[in-house]
Amino acid sequence: MQLQDRVNKIKGKYEKKALLGLVSITPEEFSRLSDDFREMIQHPSRFKIQEKRQLTTMTLIGFNMYRFSGQRFWEELAAYFDVEKVQSLRSECVVNIEGFCKVNRLYMYKTNQQTLYRETIQMHSIIASHQFPKFIQVLFDLYIKDLEEDVSDEIVLELLRHLRKLFKNYQNQDDIVSVYRGSKMTVTNQQLPMSFKKAFLLNWGKVAGLVKRYFLFFDLLMREEGQLQFRSNNYYDYLFEQHLTEIGTQLEMQKNSLARNGGGKKQYKKPFFRLEEMLTGLHLCLTIPKQLILPSDIGEIIEVTFFNNKNMLLKKELDAMPGAFFWKTLPSQYHLDAFYPQLTYTITSGNTNIFESKNIMSNNFLLFNSKGDQFSPSKLKNEETYFVITEKDAEVELIGLTYEYAYQENGYVRYEVIFNEDSEMWIDGVLLSASSKVQPDGFPSTTKYKGARLLSDNKEYAPVKSASYFSFTYPQKDTLNKYRFTVNGVSLDEKAIASIGVISTLGDGTGRLQCILDFSGFLKQDERILEIVIRRDGDFRPIFEQNYVVINDLRWTFQKMFYMDETSAQICSLESSDLSITLNPHNNHSVDMKARYYRQSFNLQERQFFIEVAIPLISIENGADQRKITLEKKYYFESCPLEDLTINIPGQIYEMQCSMGNQNKKLNIKRQGDTSAVNLKPYISSRQSDIHEFSLRVSNRDYPLFQVYYEERLEDVECKYANPNRLMGGLSLTGEYIGNRELYLELSDEQGGSRKIYDNIRLPFYDPHLELAFDIYHLQVYTTSPSFFGGCDEKNILFEDKLIHGDEFVLKSRKRIVQSVAAVSNGERFTTSKLCFAGIGYDPYREEYKARAYFFYTDRYTGEEKKTYLDQNPIKFKEVIPMNDEFIITPEDAHGEWMIIDTHTGNINPRAADYSHNYQRYKVIENLVIRIL
Repeated sequence: MQLQDRVNKIKGKYEKKALLGLVSITPEEFSRLSDDFREMIQHPSRFKIQEKRQLTTMTLIGFNMYRFSGQRFWEELAAYFDVEKVQSLRSECVVNIEGFCKVNRLYMYKTNQQTLYRETIQMHSIIASHQFPKFIQVLFDLYIKDLEEDVSDEIVLELLRHLRKLFKNYQNQDDIVSVYRGSKMTVTNQQLPMSFKKAFLLNWGKVAGLVKRYFLFFDLLMREEGQLQFRSNNYYDYLFEQHLTEIGTQLEMQKNSLARNGGGKKQYKKPFFRLEEMLTGLHLCLTIPKQLILPSDIGEIIEVTFFNNKNMLLKKELDAMPGAFFWKTLPSQYHLDAFYPQLTYTITSGNTNIFESKNIMSNNFLLFNSKGDQFSPSKLKNEETYFVITEKDAEVELIGLTYEYAYQENGYVRYEVIFNEDSEMWIDGVLLSASSKVQPDGFPSTTKYKGARLLSDNKEYAPVKSASYFSFTYPQKDTLNKYRFTVNGVSLDEKAIASIGVISTLGDGTGRLQCILDFSGFLKQDERILEIVIRRDGDFRPIFEQNYVVINDLRWTFQKMFYMDETSAQICSLESSDLSITLNPHNNHSVDMKARYYRQSFNLQERQFFIEVAIPLISIENGADQRKITLEKKYYFESCPLEDLTINIPGQIYEMQCSMGNQNKKLNIKRQGDTSAVNLKPYISSRQSDIHEFSLRVSNRDYPLFQVYYEERLEDVECKYANPNRLMGGLSLTGEYIGNRELYLELSDEQGGSRKIYDNIRLPFYDPHLELAFDIYHLQVYTTSPSFFGGCDEKNILFEDKLIHGDEFVLKSRKRIVQSVAAVSNGERFTTSKLCFAGIGYDPYREEYKARAYFFYTDRYTGEEKKTYLDQNPIKFKEVIPMNDEFIITPEDAHGEWMIIDTHTGNINPRAADYSHNYQRYKVIENLVIRIL
């Protein structure tokens, strides 16, 4: 598309909001414009007025984009086009720019007194190449500090709206300073060019879209998710591509930064509920997400107020922290004492209304999974435990639930339920059911032989009882002729599919269509093999591929109904008249338990097959390290994470129960392929019973499996410390204590000279007034018990760790000699002379270390060893990488230059290197290996 056509398109699309920079002048087009502009200057009579206006305007925009250095616009323009009279050139350009903008009704940058033509050109460019490095750094700060690496549409849109409001409120060049609870944030208003802010306000939709695209580029680079797709002939993509190396370096530094805290994690964007387990049982809690706040809106306090049908329930203060441009409230959790169907909340600061929510309740009930997380009704599954909370007066009807129990709380009723395929739960006329989901493609599970599989020619075949009910589902917008079915290598046309299939609509509310196919007539006499492949029309990749063998009768038994800790199993029978297989009763059919399957070969349709049947082995696994755990009559889980413990039960689904004192509880067993599994975490609690007995029920008979004994412990422990004068300063300890003794917290410095003990603490624990010196501390959390021999009580240490206040490397190097050991250049390691570092400190604002380097030399006249400092001090380095007893740094001198090593002498930054060109002897130091003596 020609330049003139693109200009017309931009004007037609955006009218008065048109920005000529969106035309995206390419370097080649700017070169041609420059040639025409020179000719116009030399021979003005050859050009019409309209041509002069457009040529001048577009050339100046191109010059601002590609050539302007950011200093004196008109002088640089005259120098570029070899024009001596700057003022004469400016006057002619001004006339043409104003005429072009008036004719095309384009916005011009104006103040109360005059029209600013240079600023008009810069505004229409949106961003120029000389502004881009600083501009992209500001966007990067917004991406890291305010977006927190979350580029989801809702989060980015909220940020862009706040930027728009910020630019409207602050048109001048003054800095924005705001303070909240002792924390100060300064937004340097000169960070973003005034021309960009004007363009942003003029055409918010398009310029905001450009900013969002750059955020997406950052995210792709940060997560290393493929190559960036730059649009051809797009000036703003061209700018990003030209600076890709510098941007990549900045991103790499951020990824490796020690200050990066959970980067890349998606933040929750809406309020959500949780069931939190506390000492008095499960409690309903609401968490509200972070909220961006303009600096001008923040006052002395920020408050959140909850309402139910406009009646105020609760008012609390909120904490906030500064970002790059905005303040952010911290996510906060609140305990609810009742079920509120019209729950809303507002965030205010003084008389300023910052945020007002809509009704948080989307249903007349709340649904949670077994972990207490809020759950969507459309994702209900069979044989899993759920909690449902309703109002006290709600009409609830329970039909066919596997397990149900109701708890009466203060202001609501909490149901604990397990759904099966036929169960229903009605709440004030609203249905909850686990059966309304997309049915999986293939033959139904009722026709499959669970625990058996067939193998042939490196393919796996599923044995099924019948070939008459094959289900295939597809979206309502599609038609069946968009799919290609291949059975045993034969492609079925639309007519063949219609003859064996029936199409209907699934009754799950999704609108998906279901085709039931009968393949029984497709098999010839004595044929039992079905190899089914389904592809989309025109696509070679299969969307379904499965192999089956149809067997009318297949039976097998083992000597025991199930095995636990045995080393081998005995299979008693395996027979099928369809496959002509049977066991020889005179042979010993013992199976090693490690094999997990009994295997036997047979022939079918002139091919060799193997049938494998699973040993009914009950095992318990620790998902954290994938190790089998031996089942015993009595067992301690003192060191196993209970949430990762799973009992695997092959074959049919058995009923399993847990006895806790006088209570019996049926366990939720979940099928996974040909086995069943149960997670123990929801059923074990030391607060209910000291001993938990697990047993398996088969045919109304209980088979004891094992007993669980609990020991006291601390879980999910996290300890933090910050200076008391900072937001959320002081000592904090979080975690979960399982036990009934008093907890003690002891804090001592590394030398053991100072010690502080807190008695009878409760978690979470917080001391906002504790002041610690910069040091490495030893932290212990423990309980006490009477000594067997009398005297002082014995410590039962539940948790111990280091607590570092300050930079660990700086603390370790205090009052120590830090000396270089070796230097690395181009992968080669060279021994260095004894270069030492003193006064090591860390600058958190620049995120770099500084030190003074010195070395010793022998006076040639006196023979004395003397100390001298390098001329290039201070030495700077960004990070310290520990390697056993040594550390690796990448040093730079005070001028940002890399350091040099004399490979012959080992001296660093020798003066001779300044004028020598011997690059074999003097090499640039990429990494320096240092050691703390």
